[in-house]
Amino acid sequence: MLVISSAQNPRIKAIRRLNMRKYRAREGRYLIEGIRIVEEALQRSAPVEALLYCPDLLTSERARVLVEQEGGPERIAVTREVFTSLSRRDEPQGIAAVVRTVTRRPEDLTLPADALIVVAWQLQTAGNLGAIIRTADAAGVHAVIIVEPSVDLYDPLAVRATMGSLYALPIAIASDEAELMSWFAKVRASGLPLRVLGTSAHGQDLLWDVDCTGPLAILIGSEQDGLPESARRAADVVARLPMAGSASSLNVSAAAAAIVYEVLRQRTIAARSRR
Repeated sequence: MLVISSAQNPRIKAIRRLNMRKYRAREGRYLIEGIRIVEEALQRSAPVEALLYCPDLLTSERARVLVEQEGGPERIAVTREVFTSLSRRDEPQGIAAVVRTVTRRPEDLTLPADALIVVAWQLQTAGNLGAIIRTADAAGVHAVIIVEPSVDLYDPLAVRATMGSLYALPIAIASDEAELMSWFAKVRASGLPLRVLGTSAHGQDLLWDVDCTGPLAILIGSEQDGLPESARRAADVVARLPMAGSASSLNVSAAAAAIVYEVLRQRTIAARSRR
């Protein structure tokens, strides 16, 4: 077995550059790290090109199984020093993977009759985007749409924060507000009565009072600016979460979780009443 021992190896240098957005965009690849997310990527048939592993760090049987299974992507064995030079973790688990990026536009999405979509509007913090994707997966959301300009979906911190949910549901990217609004119009013209729920601390309605049981797109604004006025005007309704304490706002990923789970609560009650 050949083990790469130099951090200056050309292949390793090329992989390390994937930690930078401009190289991810140019190469159409990104790096994931950790047992859980590599496992999810392989199980969900993500376009994994290569598995990187350090024999000395593979203390988990789950990780060994991933490396030893037959077929699949190329295997690249590296020393502890080389793996550490690639890792973004304090305690590397000894397994990572190079994955090809997948680019979807909103028009590529196939929506069910009860569609629930989360729209992340020009977020700037990788951890927030990743956490929102994880929440969306946990709550059974059908798709996430990212409105640009935005933090990179494939930023290592965003990928890590998804905890593998990156591969569990379709994620599309809208280049700007106009593309998103055009897609909403096309969805409605196709016969799906999609409603758009804007969210804002200044919304007129409390979220609890808004009917969220039909096909719905939830607009989640950016950390600093929230939703722009144009997006609030385009929404069918703009709702707010109640603030009972001294804090005037929530972190955007925490707010998104509260909103999505209220929608899930309403839909669960409605489904039970139809039985």
